[in-house]
Amino acid sequence: MQVKALQVKEFRERQAVERLKPIWQALQEAATDITPFQTWEWNEAWWRHLGTKRRARVLVFYDNGEPVALAPLCVGRYLGTPLRRLEWIGTGSSDYLGFLALPGHEKNVAKALLNHLRTSLDGWNIADLQQLPSHSPLLDQTVLPTVVGIQPIEPCPYLPLPSRWEALTARLGKKMRFNIGYYARLLQRTFPDTAFLIATQETLDESMEALFALHQRRWNAKWLPGVFGSRRVQAFHKEVASRFLERGWLRLHVLRADGNIQAVVYCFAFRNKTYYYQAGFAPEYARYSPGTILVAQAIRQAIEEGHVEFDFLRGQEPYKYRWQPEERWNRRLLLLQTHGSVWEKATLAGRIGFALNRLERFVESRVKAGLQKKGEASS
Repeated sequence: MQVKALQVKEFRERQAVERLKPIWQALQEAATDITPFQTWEWNEAWWRHLGTKRRARVLVFYDNGEPVALAPLCVGRYLGTPLRRLEWIGTGSSDYLGFLALPGHEKNVAKALLNHLRTSLDGWNIADLQQLPSHSPLLDQTVLPTVVGIQPIEPCPYLPLPSRWEALTARLGKKMRFNIGYYARLLQRTFPDTAFLIATQETLDESMEALFALHQRRWNAKWLPGVFGSRRVQAFHKEVASRFLERGWLRLHVLRADGNIQAVVYCFAFRNKTYYYQAGFAPEYARYSPGTILVAQAIRQAIEEGHVEFDFLRGQEPYKYRWQPEERWNRRLLLLQTHGSVWEKATLAGRIGFALNRLERFVESRVKAGLQKKGEASS
């Protein structure tokens, strides 16, 4: 049976993300396989705070006049060069990316999206569609009349959660089980005012400021960059945290001891999963292992809420693997523009973009290896 073609409408104005809120939110409520990083709440905040130098290319797919999918795309300069890169809105800050679609439309939308990129959408030289989960329908397209590359990016460690905390700790190594209890007791003996809290509307600002400060202090002490150094990044996360709190998606775990906040773990509770995004803790309290203690509290909370998974998100940091997680790998899909009146120039520019991409991956791998080695030596 022939699949009916979908109609595609492009939205290029700066205000498109705001204007599409009703459609976006309706799709995210109906979609069965999305994460917090595909929600309007996350992407609109990112677009306003961090996407200021990009141009919108948001695509909405219609079937008989009804919206069935949305692909939040944008175009920006590639590594400061004149090359134009087509990417997802949220690239760089988001751990999973992709389009939103009504159930049953996913494969048809993937075909329509790739066909639209190949035949109609202009203004880009290389499409770099990052952080696609391995089951993304876009990765099923094996026959494309254009240059294409699929690359693994980073693993995303995750814990399948049992129904009881004791069942999870029973799977851990003896040393890890001992440390969780030992450090919690040591902290509480040393500081009787120790309290484990989850941020509320009244404590959100203080808790987010503590997250930024503690995260930066620890990484800067190792001569390593932290992710919250930019005021724009901080403003983005403050807005996301406020929106997620209103929607019931925020789990900002706070450890208070010795009169102050000593650790913060920034998580999202979405559908039936918990996502661990970032953390910070006071370096001078490292002997109490506040990070391990608070992550344990976050995992316990996820189990108590009936969640089936605790996702550590992308990255191979050693602390994640102490919990003996499983792994899945995100991928990136690379495409060259091969249509338009300047096809030869577009293709050449795209091939240059591919070469820059290989260089970028090489530099990233060397930098990450160096940072990890330096971080381990400093810990």
